[in-house]
Amino acid sequence: MEDEEKAVESLVSSTEAAHSPSPMRCCWLRLRYLAAASIVCGCSCLGVIALVFAIKAEERHKAARCEEAVYWGARARRLIVASFVVWLAVLLLSPLLLWLLSYAIAQAE
Repeated sequence: MEDEEKAVESLVSSTEAAHSPSPMRCCWLRLRYLAAASIVCGCSCLGVIALVFAIKAEERHKAARCEEAVYWGARARRLIVASFVVWLAVLLLSPLLLWLLSYAIAQAE
């Protein structure tokens, strides 16, 4: 009796593990939209690469290769964030560098 219960429990747990949702609960279309937004509103070089990775992740997800989809999706997300961070750094540091340049020119005169 105990052996049957253990067998049923192991069968149920393996079935639940096979049909559990992917670790990345992300809308793949949203990832593609964020990558496209990072091209327009961020550093476009990183945004293009992020869009390629987002498309790869979506295709792997459609092909039911969840581990690869999670890998490519994570890379796409990292590049999207890097694209926005680089662009914000440029926007914030440009006035500072202009001020520093004008200060250096004023001191040289």
